[in-house]
Amino acid sequence: MNAYVFYKNKFRLGIFMVFQTIRIVGTVGVAVLINLLIDAVSVSVAGQTVKPLMNCILICCLYALALGAVIFLSERLMAANIKHIMLQIRSGIMKGILRKSMAEYQQKNSAEYIAFFTQNLGTFEEHYLKNLVSIYDSLVSIAIAMFLLFYINPFIAVISVAAMSIPSLIPKLFGKRLGIIQGTIMQNTAGYHAKIKDIFSAYEVIRTYRAEKQMEELHDSSSVLLESSKEHAADIMAVLYGLANMSSVAVQFLIMSLAGMFAVKGLITIGSIIAVTQLTGQVISPAFQLSAKISQLRGVRPFCRQIEENLPAAATYETETALPEMEKTLMLDNVSFSYGDVPAIDHVSQKFERGRKYAIVGRSGSGKSTLLKLLAGYYDNYSGRILADGESGRKVCAALIHQEVFLFDDTIRNNITLYKPFDEETVETACRLAGLKDVLDRLPDRLDTEVDENGARFSGGERQRIAAARAILHRKNLFLLDEATSALDSETTEFMEESILSLENITCIAVTHKSTPESLKKYDEILVMEHGKIVNRIIQ
Repeated sequence: MNAYVFYKNKFRLGIFMVFQTIRIVGTVGVAVLINLLIDAVSVSVAGQTVKPLMNCILICCLYALALGAVIFLSERLMAANIKHIMLQIRSGIMKGILRKSMAEYQQKNSAEYIAFFTQNLGTFEEHYLKNLVSIYDSLVSIAIAMFLLFYINPFIAVISVAAMSIPSLIPKLFGKRLGIIQGTIMQNTAGYHAKIKDIFSAYEVIRTYRAEKQMEELHDSSSVLLESSKEHAADIMAVLYGLANMSSVAVQFLIMSLAGMFAVKGLITIGSIIAVTQLTGQVISPAFQLSAKISQLRGVRPFCRQIEENLPAAATYETETALPEMEKTLMLDNVSFSYGDVPAIDHVSQKFERGRKYAIVGRSGSGKSTLLKLLAGYYDNYSGRILADGESGRKVCAALIHQEVFLFDDTIRNNITLYKPFDEETVETACRLAGLKDVLDRLPDRLDTEVDENGARFSGGERQRIAAARAILHRKNLFLLDEATSALDSETTEFMEESILSLENITCIAVTHKSTPESLKKYDEILVMEHGKIVNRIIQ
């Protein structure tokens, strides 16, 4: 993660730090100008002339203009740096997540990923990146203010150093508790997002079965957990800031009183009293903020660990290549697989040859869909071997078309092409082979029609045809169909089967529930599954 924050942005950060340092020096230097201004007033009053005062006012005005320009530039540079860092981190994390294996990806609920991108990264930006800037500001401000205090009066400077430790120690007492509560907030946020996602995804079911009240109660209980944890964190911060500010104000009053006593004895000027007051604030307030920001930095560690877990996978992005095609055979050799403690595939051996068409039939729960997912390379934690062209463990590119089709909230064209460049004729041909032409002819915008969220404006059969067109267009030579025609009428099913099964050099392995003798005659081999085993093979 540090590579994304520092190394990849070292030039930008260097420029920003220069302007930020000038900004801090200029802000602290205001106290020196106030000292000069008050002393100029005293000189003007004593000499009955405004010339010293006017000269000082001119210098102050020019100083204010220059400081304003520097502050503007430093703010713009900080915003640009944070934007650049966050874009790189978001992009890196997305690349890392998209390159997880299916088994690894499914270890988390999709709502956790959503919460991570929406809220957790926002917390990282506020409590990590901006805190780093605040910590740097505090350190530089303290150093410059202490130097000026020693220049004005070493004794007051020593007292300031001792006094600033009081408010700065208070936040350290709360660092561990803040870390724990931030972890709780992260968990409750993911839980809340998961509940929201479930409710909205099941909206039709909820309305059909009149379960609105129960869903409201589930939502409210999850919402209470989230907001209560956030309130707890706010309570801790309230106590922290209250104690630290109380001690900070008390210390400033003490040092100002001492400065007044020194002025009475003639050890410092009246202007120096104001300067000491200003500089003391530039020491004590940043010291308090420094400790508080460090505590917040520790509290955001769970988010940083989550980022680091996903970023390393992105490092392999440039070296990744497309999966090879199946050249001759894809073979299962004594393969077994379980979902946790639940067995799904039991010592299956089977060879699939390039260009042949296979139908897998069997009762629900017999392992048909799981077998397809293993062939697609979804899972690695199986026993036995899966060999592609005789090579164990080598995955091949395949098009897996599910019964439940997901569509992006975009146009039909982009759902078929997946944002890759294809000429119009090739796309239209894929649509025709998938039985989608009649659907497109009814739409004014044809391929440029918006499908709405997950294809809400289309029937299940129409969504499956879009998915089939997608697979045909991308010319995968291995088609894995998981009841891909279940939502289609008989005529369209027959047309799609003919289209897919007639494709030359394409290996098709289809799980089908429409196992009529007529439909099964189209396949070269029929595999019958029971209880995770292939119990019968019919070669035609």
